[in-house]
Amino acid sequence: MSAAAKAQLQAGKAGPVPRLRFADELLLLLLKEDAEEVAVAETSLGYALAGAVLMDLANENRIDTDLERLVVVDGTPLGDALIDPVLAAITAEATPRDAEFWVRRLAADTPRIHDAVLARLAAAGILQADEAGLRPSPRVAQARKYPRVEGGERAEDPGRAEGAEEEVRLRVMRVLFSDDIPAPRDVVIISLAEACGFFERALSKEEYAECEGRLGVVRRLDLIGRAVAKAVREDATAPAAPSPAAQAIPLMPGLPILGQAIAMAKSPLGLFVAGHQRHGPVFRIRWPGRNWVVIAGAEANRFAHRKGRLYLRTQDDWTHALEEVGASQVITSLDGPPHTRLRKALARGYSRKTLDDKMDVAMEVCRRHIQAWPDKPIGGKDAIQRLVVDQFGTVLAGMSPEGHFKDLTTFLDLLLLTRIARVVPMFLYRRRYNAAWRGVNALFEKTMREHRPGGSLADAGDLMNDVLDLHEADPQFLPETDILMAAIGPYVAGVDTLAITTSFMLYELLKDPDLAERVRAEADALFAGGNIPSVSDLGKMDVTRRVAMEVLRLYPPVPAVIRTASNSFELGGHRIPAGERLIVAIAVTHRSEEHFPEPHRFDIDRYLPPRSEHQQPDAYMPFGLGHHRCLAAGFSEALLILTVAHALHLAEFTLHPPGYQMRISPLPTPRPKPSFRIRKVRMRP
Repeated sequence: MSAAAKAQLQAGKAGPVPRLRFADELLLLLLKEDAEEVAVAETSLGYALAGAVLMDLANENRIDTDLERLVVVDGTPLGDALIDPVLAAITAEATPRDAEFWVRRLAADTPRIHDAVLARLAAAGILQADEAGLRPSPRVAQARKYPRVEGGERAEDPGRAEGAEEEVRLRVMRVLFSDDIPAPRDVVIISLAEACGFFERALSKEEYAECEGRLGVVRRLDLIGRAVAKAVREDATAPAAPSPAAQAIPLMPGLPILGQAIAMAKSPLGLFVAGHQRHGPVFRIRWPGRNWVVIAGAEANRFAHRKGRLYLRTQDDWTHALEEVGASQVITSLDGPPHTRLRKALARGYSRKTLDDKMDVAMEVCRRHIQAWPDKPIGGKDAIQRLVVDQFGTVLAGMSPEGHFKDLTTFLDLLLLTRIARVVPMFLYRRRYNAAWRGVNALFEKTMREHRPGGSLADAGDLMNDVLDLHEADPQFLPETDILMAAIGPYVAGVDTLAITTSFMLYELLKDPDLAERVRAEADALFAGGNIPSVSDLGKMDVTRRVAMEVLRLYPPVPAVIRTASNSFELGGHRIPAGERLIVAIAVTHRSEEHFPEPHRFDIDRYLPPRSEHQQPDAYMPFGLGHHRCLAAGFSEALLILTVAHALHLAEFTLHPPGYQMRISPLPTPRPKPSFRIRKVRMRP
């Protein structure tokens, strides 16, 4: 699912669903239990979804098909964003085509259809989206029925007009393992699922042998299902098309010996954007002792988002960091099932609901810090980092980092520079690092002591309790040596991502007083009379929300990630061998004229219809992509809006000096330089 589509679902913006269609139920059948992946090959999924959409049009009496051709009998749109584009495409085709032609052609539109169906299912309350990803609604999982949806089904589908509908997998399995006469609707779904090999994967050999005869009867009942099966079968048996000779990966021009070291130190994202403009989605950069392949742009994002699990791994780049802290794993170092398991275990603690439950706590921390700021110029980044790290720690772990702020920032920066990016040697900073590490350990010990049995936070039900519960339940999966890295996550997240983004957002508002007043007006209305808002209330702050989105575009918290090619693959005409070290430059699209006209201009109207530039596939991904997307993305975005809005409600600020232009330190992550200073003019009444 595209990042834009998932973000819409998490924000609750999916539209109403008039009724479940074949495509909806087919995808529900094919989804694995975690609703993040399907149990069939990607190409097969494309053919099956194409067939399902065609069957939906046939069911609406918009098309008809026979052995030779598929024709439009009524070109009137249905007002359904899922199937109307398909009907329009068939109507516009001058030459009559058969069902197989349309199955193959529509399969190329799989990403749009897939995302549209997931959005419909979330809007219907069948799937739910949160920071952990997509998953079945607990209500559906327990009742094995789908909630009522507007309008029911067509009259010729008996028993469906009442709205509540038995879960598709339950219906299908009863048809296969009984002598019941299948309903016409279930014949369609079974034939499409069988065509793409679902039952061979989902059933044991014994189960499949038991129902194979019944499947053979069903698969012959539907012409479109047969067209899907033929397309899948021919793709599976056809010899691989000879790939054109892979081109050598181009090297970015640079200085002798130094390569791109100076450009990298100045602006890594600027370097990646220039490389993409010059060479396309794949190019090589180098600096003393290092040689990297960069993949960038929408094509690279699409590849990493959809196929990253198969071709990219993260663990190699965390080896030295984990050795340094004496741990075996951290969530960002894991791939596959272990990563999914740890992510799910931590998802509740990092969720928007956690912020909803402790909104008053986050607001009180903000008020306390701003009241304590002196009425004179102060370092903006440092002051905001202290505020946000305090919020993260207090809300997620029940404890302020108190006197350990410098320990946290020094520890994280040096670990990133020396052990992950490895752009400087550790021996230059060993004494500073060791001192910071001792402080981090002291904070960890204090936090754990209060969360263990007998401590004041033993029953807090927060992220730290979830970490300890997982350790107690399975100490082999999360051993004691790994608890520290999981436990300091809230403090690290505040230091390295949200605090920096909050600094950039405050800067953009202070340099545009008119825009700041629009945000302040929304904030004053939100906090009027001492009101404590909900996360959903924050989402209704139109101007503030769009300011946050534009800040996240221009200053993305995750502009690039480091990966290793676990298997060889081709991208942009270049073959990338297994074992190659990669930089996936996610945010290059954020600075692309193609996706965001005048990309360096701060423009919050980009996110209004009809522009809606953030909804372009694989273009807007501020918190990363794929299954490694930032776990705290939803929490962080909501806290960003809350903190900036509350700050402007509480006090008036100016840049110091007035007219200051932001200067950015690119390493270890992009952040304002110390020259970014703000002054609190006064507290507001």
